[in-house]
Amino acid sequence: MLPSSLRLLVLKRHINLHRKTCFGKGDNGFSMTVAPSVGMIDEKVRILLCGLDAKQIVTLIADVTENGMKFESRCVYQADTNGNVDNFTDESIGGSFVGIEPMGLFWSLKCISGPQRSARLVKKDVCTPMIFDIRVFAGTQTGSNISVPPLVLTRLQRLYKHPGVRRIPLTGRFKGTIFLPEGDGPFPGLIDMFGGIVSLIETRAALLASHGYATMALSYLYGEGLPQMLMSTDFSYIKEACEWFMEQDFIDKSRLGAVGLCFGGFLSLALASVLPQIRGVVNVNGVTVTAEENCIVCESPAWLKKEKVYNTDEGIVIADVYDCDNPRTAWQHGAKILVIVGEDDKQVHPKWHTFFYEQCPSQFKQNIHIHRYPGAGHMIEPPYSPHSRVVTPGRKRMKSINFISEKFYDADMVVGGWPDKHAFAQEDSWNKILTFLEQNVKNPS
Repeated sequence: MLPSSLRLLVLKRHINLHRKTCFGKGDNGFSMTVAPSVGMIDEKVRILLCGLDAKQIVTLIADVTENGMKFESRCVYQADTNGNVDNFTDESIGGSFVGIEPMGLFWSLKCISGPQRSARLVKKDVCTPMIFDIRVFAGTQTGSNISVPPLVLTRLQRLYKHPGVRRIPLTGRFKGTIFLPEGDGPFPGLIDMFGGIVSLIETRAALLASHGYATMALSYLYGEGLPQMLMSTDFSYIKEACEWFMEQDFIDKSRLGAVGLCFGGFLSLALASVLPQIRGVVNVNGVTVTAEENCIVCESPAWLKKEKVYNTDEGIVIADVYDCDNPRTAWQHGAKILVIVGEDDKQVHPKWHTFFYEQCPSQFKQNIHIHRYPGAGHMIEPPYSPHSRVVTPGRKRMKSINFISEKFYDADMVVGGWPDKHAFAQEDSWNKILTFLEQNVKNPS
């Protein structure tokens, strides 16, 4: 749970969104209430159905269209003796998930129309809401073609960027986007980086800005003027971008941090190695080892065990490629570090986080907090994001990964995780991330 003071701040920031509730009324007095109907992506949505027959079976179907692809999920509920259903307290007995899972309709979404074999739901334009339709049907509906009309339907909006947050694209040497919270600042600042098969994702940065942080979503690969190969990442560029960011008037130079997933987590740790201004680092399933001392990124593929990439029925697994003979860690000066680990990560072996802690100088061990999540995979994102156990990077991106052999260029890549356990990890870790940043970046002691 978030500390009470932080929960109050979040509530105050989102209060104008919480006031919006949608109400749908069907025939025979049946109704559906959804709250909030306009809310942030990390807020829970309560769905109340009233006016059903006692013990009536109904199917809820949610769908959203993004990037020209449609995603859908469904669940089956049985009304209580009063004809009511509450997704916060009642269990789904079928569909995309089972059990009491208030946000199951969101984290269980799957693509039902798209060119990719394993399409992920990624919001590209964070300035617009994700628009969900929720329909309720009588009985258990399992097929794609439902012949009966819905009992009721409604629409809700989910936001990554609070309306008051400003989005500023970078147009100079540094590539990415800055998100500024409401107000004049100066604000606590965060550098946000994702992994090595994407150029730029703005979702987490927009959401962090909505929680009060000036956040720079930094692109370090594949864009104009940037390296096109993963292990050719230019760390000096990342360091200089961070130094430029912290010199802006809207940044409080005494309150700086970094957040990264996968290779972005490794780079966030590396920033703390060379910039003592970094007070807190969040590393989500990030690589922690190199093959050479004082080397942030090693271009030589010799230490990357290509032969340890192996194929499965789901796709290729790369978790063992970093198994170098003499691993080293990019250590730092004493920043506080939060490590989020998915124990079913198929891209970065969970053992390296143990190694990282063991190699930590004794005087700094108390600065590291590691949270492990059994059954969670690699892509631990903000809460209620749909789970994908497998991704399809495509030939172009696969060719850019130094340790991928040509025979795998068209393969899917396993990232791991099981839906319900991964969903729990995303929700729980987000609370821990917000608390960590509150205590070590926004309001450090």
